[in-house]
Amino acid sequence: MDYFTFDAAYLVRMRDRDPSTLAHFCDYFYLPIRNKVRHRFPRDVSDDLVQDVFVAALTRIDAGEPEHPQKLACYLFGICDKLILRVWRRERFNNPVVDFDPSLLPDARDRADIQLMKHLDERRVHRTLENLSSPRDRDALNRVYLLQEDRETVAREMGISRTQLRVILCRALQRFRDGWDNNR
Repeated sequence: MDYFTFDAAYLVRMRDRDPSTLAHFCDYFYLPIRNKVRHRFPRDVSDDLVQDVFVAALTRIDAGEPEHPQKLACYLFGICDKLILRVWRRERFNNPVVDFDPSLLPDARDRADIQLMKHLDERRVHRTLENLSSPRDRDALNRVYLLQEDRETVAREMGISRTQLRVILCRALQRFRDGWDNNR
Protein backbone atom coordinates (compact mmCIF):
# COMPACT_ATOMS: atom_id res chain seq x y z
CA MET A 1 0.00 0.00 0.00
CA ASP A 2 1.40 3.38 -0.99
CA TYR A 3 1.21 6.05 1.66
CA PHE A 4 -0.62 9.19 0.70
CA THR A 5 -0.11 12.60 2.29
CA PHE A 6 -3.37 14.41 2.92
CA ASP A 7 -3.59 18.19 2.82
CA ALA A 8 -6.18 20.95 3.13
CA ALA A 9 -6.87 20.91 -0.61
CA TYR A 10 -7.80 17.23 -0.39
CA LEU A 11 -10.40 18.01 2.30
CA VAL A 12 -11.77 20.87 0.23
CA ARG A 13 -12.19 18.52 -2.74
CA MET A 14 -13.97 16.05 -0.45
CA ARG A 15 -16.34 18.75 0.78
CA ASP A 16 -17.04 19.65 -2.85
CA ARG A 17 -17.75 15.93 -3.53
CA ASP A 18 -15.12 15.59 -6.22
CA PRO A 19 -15.73 12.06 -7.64
CA SER A 20 -12.05 11.15 -8.06
CA THR A 21 -11.19 12.33 -4.53
CA LEU A 22 -14.11 10.43 -3.00
CA ALA A 23 -13.13 7.31 -4.94
CA HIS A 24 -9.53 7.65 -3.75
CA PHE A 25 -10.71 8.15 -0.16
CA CYS A 26 -12.89 5.04 -0.23
CA ASP A 27 -10.29 2.91 -2.03
CA TYR A 28 -7.52 4.05 0.30
CA PHE A 29 -9.35 3.41 3.59
CA TYR A 30 -11.80 0.60 2.76
CA LEU A 31 -9.54 -2.38 3.42
CA PRO A 32 -7.92 -1.12 6.65
CA ILE A 33 -11.29 -0.18 8.13
CA ARG A 34 -12.94 -3.39 6.97
CA ASN A 35 -10.14 -5.46 8.53
CA LYS A 36 -10.38 -3.54 11.77
CA VAL A 37 -14.15 -4.01 11.98
CA ARG A 38 -14.24 -7.64 10.81
CA HIS A 39 -11.79 -8.53 13.49
CA ARG A 40 -14.48 -7.76 16.07
CA PHE A 41 -17.85 -8.42 14.41
CA PRO A 42 -19.51 -10.92 12.07
CA ARG A 43 -19.58 -10.11 8.35
CA ASP A 44 -23.16 -8.75 8.22
CA VAL A 45 -22.59 -6.33 11.08
CA SER A 46 -19.12 -5.35 9.89
CA ASP A 47 -20.26 -4.42 6.37
CA ASP A 48 -22.87 -2.05 7.79
CA LEU A 49 -20.37 -0.63 10.25
CA VAL A 50 -17.83 0.12 7.51
CA GLN A 51 -20.49 2.13 5.68
CA ASP A 52 -21.38 3.93 8.92
CA VAL A 53 -17.72 4.87 9.41
CA PHE A 54 -17.55 6.45 5.95
CA VAL A 55 -20.85 8.29 6.43
CA ALA A 56 -19.72 9.64 9.82
CA ALA A 57 -16.35 10.67 8.39
CA LEU A 58 -17.91 12.51 5.45
CA THR A 59 -20.38 14.24 7.75
CA ARG A 60 -17.58 15.44 10.01
CA ILE A 61 -15.41 16.50 7.08
CA ASP A 62 -18.35 18.58 5.80
CA ALA A 63 -18.51 20.18 9.25
CA GLY A 64 -14.90 21.36 8.90
CA GLU A 65 -13.07 18.62 10.74
CA PRO A 66 -10.30 17.52 11.21
CA GLU A 67 -8.19 20.54 12.08
CA HIS A 68 -5.02 18.90 10.78
CA PRO A 69 -5.57 17.33 7.34
CA GLN A 70 -2.30 15.39 7.52
CA LYS A 71 -3.83 13.39 10.41
CA LEU A 72 -6.88 12.30 8.42
CA ALA A 73 -6.05 8.60 8.77
CA CYS A 74 -5.81 8.81 12.57
CA TYR A 75 -9.00 10.83 12.66
CA LEU A 76 -10.84 8.24 10.57
CA PHE A 77 -9.60 5.36 12.73
CA GLY A 78 -10.72 7.28 15.81
CA ILE A 79 -14.22 7.52 14.33
CA CYS A 80 -14.05 3.80 13.58
CA ASP A 81 -13.03 2.97 17.17
CA LYS A 82 -15.90 5.03 18.58
CA LEU A 83 -18.45 3.37 16.33
CA ILE A 84 -17.09 -0.09 17.18
CA LEU A 85 -17.41 0.70 20.86
CA ARG A 86 -20.95 2.04 20.41
CA VAL A 87 -22.10 -1.07 18.53
CA TRP A 88 -20.36 -3.36 21.00
CA ARG A 89 -22.09 -1.65 23.94
CA ARG A 90 -25.46 -1.77 22.20
CA GLU A 91 -25.09 -5.49 21.46
CA ARG A 92 -23.96 -6.19 25.00
CA PHE A 93 -26.96 -4.28 26.35
CA ASN A 94 -29.41 -6.04 24.03
CA ASN A 95 -27.89 -9.48 24.65
CA PRO A 96 -27.07 -9.53 28.35
CA VAL A 97 -25.01 -12.32 29.82
CA VAL A 98 -27.07 -15.22 31.10
CA ASP A 99 -27.66 -14.91 34.82
CA PHE A 100 -26.07 -17.48 37.00
CA ASP A 101 -27.09 -18.72 40.41
CA PRO A 102 -24.41 -17.75 42.96
CA SER A 103 -25.64 -20.49 45.27
CA LEU A 104 -24.19 -23.02 42.80
CA LEU A 105 -20.67 -21.72 43.39
CA PRO A 106 -18.68 -23.30 46.20
CA ASP A 107 -18.57 -21.09 49.26
CA ALA A 108 -15.03 -19.86 49.83
CA ARG A 109 -15.72 -19.40 53.54
CA ASP A 110 -16.10 -23.14 53.98
CA ARG A 111 -12.79 -24.09 52.40
CA ALA A 112 -10.14 -24.71 55.01
CA ASP A 113 -7.20 -23.97 52.70
CA ILE A 114 -8.56 -20.52 51.87
CA GLN A 115 -9.20 -19.79 55.54
CA LEU A 116 -5.67 -20.85 56.41
CA MET A 117 -4.15 -18.64 53.68
CA LYS A 118 -6.19 -15.64 54.84
CA HIS A 119 -5.11 -16.22 58.43
CA LEU A 120 -1.43 -16.54 57.44
CA ASP A 121 -1.63 -13.40 55.30
CA GLU A 122 -3.25 -11.45 58.14
CA ARG A 123 -0.53 -12.57 60.53
CA ARG A 124 2.15 -11.61 58.04
CA VAL A 125 0.60 -8.15 57.52
CA HIS A 126 0.45 -7.51 61.28
CA ARG A 127 4.01 -8.80 61.78
CA THR A 128 5.28 -6.55 58.98
CA LEU A 129 3.43 -3.56 60.45
CA GLU A 130 4.91 -4.25 63.89
CA ASN A 131 8.41 -4.29 62.41
CA LEU A 132 8.05 -0.78 60.95
CA SER A 133 10.41 1.51 62.82
CA SER A 134 8.18 4.59 62.91
CA PRO A 135 4.93 4.51 64.94
CA ARG A 136 3.65 7.30 62.67
CA ASP A 137 4.12 5.09 59.58
CA ARG A 138 2.41 2.18 61.31
CA ASP A 139 -0.50 4.37 62.44
CA ALA A 140 -0.95 5.97 59.01
CA LEU A 141 -0.92 2.64 57.15
CA ASN A 142 -3.22 1.00 59.66
CA ARG A 143 -5.80 3.77 59.63
CA VAL A 144 -5.86 4.46 55.89
CA TYR A 145 -5.51 0.96 54.47
CA LEU A 146 -6.74 -1.46 57.12
CA LEU A 147 -9.41 0.60 58.86
CA GLN A 148 -10.14 2.55 55.64
CA GLU A 149 -10.61 5.88 57.37
CA ASP A 150 -10.93 9.04 55.31
CA ARG A 151 -7.52 10.51 54.51
CA GLU A 152 -8.67 14.04 55.31
CA THR A 153 -9.74 12.95 58.81
CA VAL A 154 -6.54 11.00 59.40
CA ALA A 155 -4.41 13.97 58.33
CA ARG A 156 -6.34 16.37 60.55
CA GLU A 157 -6.12 14.08 63.59
CA MET A 158 -2.40 13.53 63.03
CA GLY A 159 -1.90 17.30 62.80
CA ILE A 160 -0.50 17.29 59.27
CA SER A 161 -1.67 18.36 55.83
CA ARG A 162 -3.13 15.95 53.33
CA THR A 163 -0.03 16.38 51.17
CA GLN A 164 2.21 15.43 54.07
CA LEU A 165 0.02 12.39 54.73
CA ARG A 166 0.43 11.37 51.10
CA VAL A 167 4.22 11.57 51.44
CA ILE A 168 4.16 9.64 54.72
CA LEU A 169 1.98 6.93 53.18
CA CYS A 170 4.20 6.66 50.12
CA ARG A 171 7.34 6.22 52.23
CA ALA A 172 5.59 3.93 54.70
CA LEU A 173 4.30 1.73 51.88
CA GLN A 174 7.81 1.39 50.52
CA ARG A 175 9.09 0.42 53.98
CA PHE A 176 6.18 -2.00 54.33
CA ARG A 177 7.01 -3.61 50.96
CA ASP A 178 10.65 -3.98 51.98
CA GLY A 179 9.56 -5.56 55.27
CA TRP A 180 7.08 -7.79 53.46
CA ASP A 181 9.82 -9.17 51.26
CA ASN A 182 12.01 -9.80 54.33
CA ASN A 183 9.13 -11.51 56.19
CA ARG A 184 8.87 -14.47 53.84
